[in-house]
Amino acid sequence: NVAVPFLFKYAVDELNTGIVSDGALLELTNATDALIASATSIILGYGIARICSSGFNELRNAVFASVAQRSIRKIAKNVFLHLHNLDLAFHLNRQTGALSKIIDRGSRGINFVLSAMVFNIVPTIFELALISSILSYKCGSEFSLLAVSFSCVGIYTAYTLSITQWRTQFRVNMNKAENEAGNKAIDSLINYETVKYFNNEKFEADRYEGVLKKYEQAALKTSTSLATLNFGQSAIGKNEDD
Repeated sequence: NVAVPFLFKYAVDELNTGIVSDGALLELTNATDALIASATSIILGYGIARICSSGFNELRNAVFASVAQRSIRKIAKNVFLHLHNLDLAFHLNRQTGALSKIIDRGSRGINFVLSAMVFNIVPTIFELALISSILSYKCGSEFSLLAVSFSCVGIYTAYTLSITQWRTQFRVNMNKAENEAGNKAIDSLINYETVKYFNNEKFEADRYEGVLKKYEQAALKTSTSLATLNFGQSAIGKNEDD
């Protein structure tokens, strides 16, 4: 990732060394040697770096998949055993639908947390340190400190934290509504005979739809707040890139 823009820069610089005084672009004295030996090889290096960047990213995901899936399997088994070890009161008052949703969300959350730690947080810190060093070497320590620490990372982090704290409430409400909807659907189907005996199909359907409306409203707020977060992050990143 760090090498790609530098290779592209060197390619452009090498091609523009052939500009002559009359303004003709890329007019080199020895076109074969200049283009093939220098500019073409740098462009090829740029393409190889881009391919390697994508290839290593996919290889990383493939290698980490076994780690994540094994962690999910072990934790899911421990949760399953824990549920069987709970007392009778818990199982008599169980909420099967909500419980299944929580277990599924927890399993998916493990993969997200592991991926964020291994692939985002630690590599970002390393890449930030590397880029700061390069900027300090190329442009001076003052520029590196101002451009990276304060201007880019500081504003980006402050914005992300503030918006994330604001939108957490919407995500929590959405999860609660999803748990409630799953609980109502599963428990109603488990007690199918009772529902049919009292002709309560419409009552159960209306109650289920009411919970789905809560989920719909919470999901819309979650999506719009996420769009706000992504737009702000892109705007900050774009401005800093410019």
